[in-house]
Parts: sequence; C-alpha cells; structure tokens
Amino acid sequence: MLDWLTPVYDLFVRLFLREKRFKRELVARAHLAPDHRVLDLGARTGTLAITTIKQLQPDARVTGLDADPKILAIAREKATRAGVDVGFDPGNATALPYPDESFDRVLSSLVFSLLSSEDKQLAFREAY
Repeated sequence: MLDWLTPVYDLFVRLFLREKRFKRELVARAHLAPDHRVLDLGARTGTLAITTIKQLQPDARVTGLDADPKILAIAREKATRAGVDVGFDPGNATALPYPDESFDRVLSSLVFSLLSSEDKQLAFREAY
C-alpha cells in the first residue's frame, strides 16, 4: 500500500512510535508459553516476531503473515541475521491460509489501522 515506505519502514516506526514499549506490553499480555504456536498477523518486517516474541519466549513456534512480498523478504533476511527460527508466509488477514486452530495465540501490531471496517471484522473472525 505504501511502497515508498518499505525500505525505511523499521526506521520510521522506531522514530515515530514507541515500538519497543508497546510490543513488549503486547507480548507480556499474551502470556506465551514455550510450546505455543504464535501467529504474527500483518508481520511487516518481522520486528514483533523476531525481536520481541522470540526474545521473550524463544521456544515459541512463531509464524509471520503479510500480504506484501517485498516486506516479507526483509523479514526473512532479518530473521536470518538474528539467527531465529521464524517462518514468514504470504497471505491476507481476511482469509488466513491455515487450518482452524493452527495457533495458540494471534498477535498483531500496527496492522488493523490500515484495514477497512469490513476487513477488520473479517480479520478478527479469521483470527478467532
């Protein structure tokens, strides 16, 4: 949607939002366990999955989902550099490409504000 932002997305978020603080709070409230399967819905560059979820719960099995293949390439490279096992799949929040009950937790940050009201409802239903 905002292709011009893709190369500088991480810098933009770091400079203009309290990213570390709110992502740590999100993960803390999720009460993740080592055996949990976690979906990062709208993963973007993978920051939530790579530097927050895997840092706070390294044994969780984490998958990131995003519709933008360019931003997923950045996320995969970040995961490789960080040495963490996080899978990143292409897909849409309104029609998840996974069977029901594939995940114990579904987390998301900075994505729902980009969705229409109708798509927000569909995405919430899919996550549930």
